[in-house]
Amino acid sequence: MRRPSLALPLTMAACAFLLAAAPGGAIAGPALSDSSTAPSAPAALAWLDGVAWDDRASAVLDPAAAIEALDALPADQPAAESWGAGGSRTGWFGKAWEDVDGDGCDTRNEILARDLSEADFSRADGQQGREEGRGQGAGVCPDATVWSGVLHDPYTGSAVSFQRGQSTSDAVQIDHIVPLNYLYAHGAWAWDARTRLLVANDPLNLVAVEGQANQSKGACGPATCPIGSTETGTWATAEGPGWWPPNNAYRCSYSQRFVSVAAAYRLGLPEADREALRATLTDCAAGGDGAPSILETTRDAVTGAPGALLADRRYAALLIVGMLLLGAGIVARARRSLRRVVRRRRRV
Repeated sequence: MRRPSLALPLTMAACAFLLAAAPGGAIAGPALSDSSTAPSAPAALAWLDGVAWDDRASAVLDPAAAIEALDALPADQPAAESWGAGGSRTGWFGKAWEDVDGDGCDTRNEILARDLSEADFSRADGQQGREEGRGQGAGVCPDATVWSGVLHDPYTGSAVSFQRGQSTSDAVQIDHIVPLNYLYAHGAWAWDARTRLLVANDPLNLVAVEGQANQSKGACGPATCPIGSTETGTWATAEGPGWWPPNNAYRCSYSQRFVSVAAAYRLGLPEADREALRATLTDCAAGGDGAPSILETTRDAVTGAPGALLADRRYAALLIVGMLLLGAGIVARARRSLRRVVRRRRRV
């Protein structure tokens, strides 16, 4: 007598698991930002008082203080509609890299000058310092345009050469630690225009990174991302999975910066992002690097893969086709078995 196969029950159980693991919806709650007329402290907490605008990136909370700030954040205030109706990036946060502190230089060049090593401020041959390049720059920053340099990318840990130009500048991009669409989705939609302009250009929220790493991050937080649009009926403010820098050595600094920005602007966060940040910061405060353990990585891969697959319509369609074929196979097998039973009874 042939033993019954376990393949079908196991396959059916796997399909049921995949369906049960489909990603859930958005998380709700309120949050408002106070307005400000000066770039030095828009809705800031006490630790930012008196910090010069250009020095705000050095005012990052340490892990223990970041945990306290995280716990004190207001509740999430998800946007009812996607940002497209309000003009997307420009409509909500103003012209890119506006000179908000009025020093005659756009934000992008200021961050490049801060984060690149071997920065060259002149078109002349050889590396020229800021004073030597004064008056030779582009119109957005005539006295301090960065023409070339080397980025030691915090997201990937790699060294990236930067050369200003239409076909080369994208190798190094300026990332918003807390992305603009994420800010909009969780409360910035209710802020005044001045505060939104400030957070889009705040040195605390900006870092020069490798271009592809910036693109892969998109608008994601550590555990969730705003996705879709109201027009297509797919808008959701907090869908997983989120994003962390591939370079684990930067996870502590990244989580500290993320919470520092959220605290400075009183931004509410989805619960999944709070939990991810709290877990990382707790490890950092204990002397760890914030990176997930092998056990956590394995667990997340097992539990997160089904949701990630189902989030892609192609894989979801393949799953449905597979389940239909599986069902058809079960029916066909049952019919064959039934015919064999009938034939045996007739012989008797």
